[in-house]
Amino acid sequence: MILLGYTWKDNPPKDRQGISGYRTTMSRLNDETWKYAHKYWGGINFVLGIILAILSFLVLILMKDDTNFEMISVYLVFLQLGIVALTIIPTEFLLHKHFTKQGRKK
Repeated sequence: MILLGYTWKDNPPKDRQGISGYRTTMSRLNDETWKYAHKYWGGINFVLGIILAILSFLVLILMKDDTNFEMISVYLVFLQLGIVALTIIPTEFLLHKHFTKQGRKK
């Protein structure tokens, strides 16, 4: 999250039709929506990535002697994946707020 967020907020992938990037119908309409989506989504992921890394590290340190350490680690991974998936909601909301369905600025 930290690496992708930091990289993509200022330098989104060049190819909108490629296999990487924040790839939704709205984000791929044109270069302006593509860059806007990556700038916003990258910023969210950079900040959330730092917060989650710190919290996860603290939880793992505190639970290192727990008999369920492996299960706690798995839960943390799924929690982080869920949070990454949830970042789609505010990004799409802002794309629809600032752009028409044809990709023109409102």
